[in-house]
Amino acid sequence: MRFADVIGDKGLKERLIRMVEHKRLSHAILFREEPNGGGLAFALALGQYVNCRHRSDGDSCGICPTCNQFQKLIHPDLHFAFPVNSSREVAESQKGRPISDHFLDNWRELVLNDPYFTEQDLYDAIGIDNKSGNISVHEARRIIERLQLRSFEADYKVMVIWLPEKMNQECSNKLLKLLEEPPTGTLFLLVSQAPEKLLATIRSRCQLIEIPPMSAEQHQSKPQEPLQEPVEYRDMLTGLIEAGISKKLIDTFAIWEALSEMGREKQKEFCIYSEKFIRKIYMTSQGLEQIAGIFDQEESQIRDLASRIKPDFYEKALSAFDRTISAIESNTNSKLTFCDLSNRLLLYL
Repeated sequence: MRFADVIGDKGLKERLIRMVEHKRLSHAILFREEPNGGGLAFALALGQYVNCRHRSDGDSCGICPTCNQFQKLIHPDLHFAFPVNSSREVAESQKGRPISDHFLDNWRELVLNDPYFTEQDLYDAIGIDNKSGNISVHEARRIIERLQLRSFEADYKVMVIWLPEKMNQECSNKLLKLLEEPPTGTLFLLVSQAPEKLLATIRSRCQLIEIPPMSAEQHQSKPQEPLQEPVEYRDMLTGLIEAGISKKLIDTFAIWEALSEMGREKQKEFCIYSEKFIRKIYMTSQGLEQIAGIFDQEESQIRDLASRIKPDFYEKALSAFDRTISAIESNTNSKLTFCDLSNRLLLYL
């Protein structure tokens, strides 16, 4: 991927290019992004740029053999690690110790189709169903094996780790020494949505680069991603709100049971979506709908809810969703978690 193909902040592209040209590029870069915020695209463009022998005009050439292989994600000096789990897609002998190598074909197809995918998109692509992914010590051993070898032809061996916050403790400890004393010509590119969850010692070995949030226009230009909200989530949330307004507890049962059967990442997506939707209702209630980012298909519903919801609901509801996200990440029983959420919303309305 060339920098010209990356959807994102122009100033950041120029900063990365200057770092390379002025030889101020750290051996480990930690990109912090919002979910599907472009961190992987920046990492791929940087990896291609540092290894292109014919870069000019602030970008890789895009046509040399190195660029061609990087753009297809098949260069022998380009390596990936990302959260995985046992899956129907891999052989029985591999299910006990799944690593990224087992899913590279799925990964390449996903990234080439749309490098701005979400964590749940990855899990759907590699077929781990309702499980959460992680980066295990087996992955760390594989990374060390690969990076101890000499590069095949590129100036840098590029190791892209997507969502390094999914590394378990053993994996983090094993990779720490590699980050402290990297093999010559190694470039680590970590793309994180929660760098605060990484070991402090790992963060200290990396140069942190913040990726600014995309504008609405940039989101619209992303491949195959219409700027709209998932109807399923909206129906579930508004169903809970309507049940709360009418005080019909029985109407919440089917909704929270359906939520409890989703995978954890989809449950978190629902909670994050709900918080955004509730903020839109609140802004509409305050006469600020022009800057609330409301989509046409949800406008009438939001206006109606804004006229019927009590003013003290919003802050309590957002706190309830924050607690629910924490419970999901702590592997709390899903039925208890979403039963509690629906009960709280009913009480607050």
